[in-house]
Amino acid sequence: MKKTRRQALKSFFGLGFVSFIPIRIIADNECNPTTSDILGPYFIDGVPNLQVIAPNDGNTNRLFITGTVYANDCITPIPNVLIDVWQANKEGAYEDIDFRGKIYSDEGGNYAFESIQPGKYLNGSYYRPSHIHYKLVYLNNPEFITQLYFEGDTSIPLDPWASDHSAEERIIPLSTDDNNDAHGVFDIVLNINPETLSTDYWNRSDSASKIKSIHPNPVKGEFNLKIHLPKTSDIILEICDVNGRAIQIIYSNTINSNTEINIQRPNINNGVYILRMKVDGVYVDAKRILFV
Repeated sequence: MKKTRRQALKSFFGLGFVSFIPIRIIADNECNPTTSDILGPYFIDGVPNLQVIAPNDGNTNRLFITGTVYANDCITPIPNVLIDVWQANKEGAYEDIDFRGKIYSDEGGNYAFESIQPGKYLNGSYYRPSHIHYKLVYLNNPEFITQLYFEGDTSIPLDPWASDHSAEERIIPLSTDDNNDAHGVFDIVLNINPETLSTDYWNRSDSASKIKSIHPNPVKGEFNLKIHLPKTSDIILEICDVNGRAIQIIYSNTINSNTEINIQRPNINNGVYILRMKVDGVYVDAKRILFV
């Protein structure tokens, strides 16, 4: 019996891995575009370019979502995809400013954002399961709208959208780190032919600090990081395990915008890790990195 991508991802989490390997490998070469979902009534256009979309009240555990956007071969990453995300706050209410963000996939198709677990809200006679809305736009292709759900949510069977068979691979498992913060991976396959991809930036007005690229990745020895900063800033780069636990600081310095850094491979075991960047004392970005 074939495993679905969701089942395969669950197995990888159980082994302590993240879905770094393109999903067509862990799904018996089966490749299907990510399914769509309803837009809902709470989308607002023109939100800020933010990767931390939920205010930190000091009492609510954080949620870290990472993923890669692929073309319809499930192999080729798509850079510079405009990704709108929005969700309810912990009480299940939608706000006009917070809990919304706009991010771009990087040169490797990767994206990441930080939030909190969305609250549920009453929809008629039942509560909608916890979910995050996505709207993705790439060049002149039709916009793609979907929703992300979380494994184990008892409201899923009652919800006509989350319980639909087409949503199965959009229900992701979460792992919890030592701070009780949650981490999940949501890879997205757009129905876009890889031959039509453009390597040029398009409609890019993003000014947020970020790790633009890691090359090569997987990493054997020295690797190169491209960093974008709007201004000269103090940065710290650290390697974390897949549960978000910091293992080693690999770089600390004051740098200018659009800087390239060469770094020697740290003396750690082979495997999948998270490269996390702190700018002026605030965590702003995280990318998956594979050491081999």
